[in-house]
Amino acid sequence: MEDKKLNNQESLELITLMINQTKRKLHVGQGNLLLWWGYTSAIVGLLVGLSLLLTNGNPACNWLWFLIWIIGGIGMLVIKRKDKNRIEKEPFTYVDRISSNLWGTIGWMFVLGTLMSIGFQFFGKDTWVVMLVFGFLLAGFGSTMQGYIIQEKSMVAGGAFSLVVGTFVLCCVLSGVKLAVYWVIPLFIVCFIVMMIIPGHVLNAKAKKQC
Repeated sequence: MEDKKLNNQESLELITLMINQTKRKLHVGQGNLLLWWGYTSAIVGLLVGLSLLLTNGNPACNWLWFLIWIIGGIGMLVIKRKDKNRIEKEPFTYVDRISSNLWGTIGWMFVLGTLMSIGFQFFGKDTWVVMLVFGFLLAGFGSTMQGYIIQEKSMVAGGAFSLVVGTFVLCCVLSGVKLAVYWVIPLFIVCFIVMMIIPGHVLNAKAKKQC
């Protein structure tokens, strides 16, 4: 049987429907992944910053960054399990696939960066600053693209802000400017607030309004 061809109006309606379905899957209320990763990253960033200041910059404090992986990963599994039945009832659209592949690729880039940094550490080379830059640029890129996909301006604006800050930090690294705790960590926290925490609350508010 021949597939039905859609006219322009029907195509736009189908695209809008897929976008709205993807938005609803992000509106998980108390189990919102965006909020979970945002709060986890911001709080761990604050913990690292305070630890570095209290220990006069002891490099061992940087291992605390792994708490983002541990807490975020465990929380993500719990959240997905909790919302499994609800999500399975909704169709998995092409827009959902794009969003999933986007964050999946970013996640693997973080994993690759972590493994490479550990490898260089064995040879006495400290490349952990790469992970800090990744935190700004990769997360910012993901937030911006996700915002475009679901047409959420707060995510686009927050992600764009993080991209600008990340580019500035990268330029500092390449030009030899010292990344001081008192300004880098606050920038890190602010970026995750504007690109994940604020958009997460905005999306939840819109979801409650729709309900």
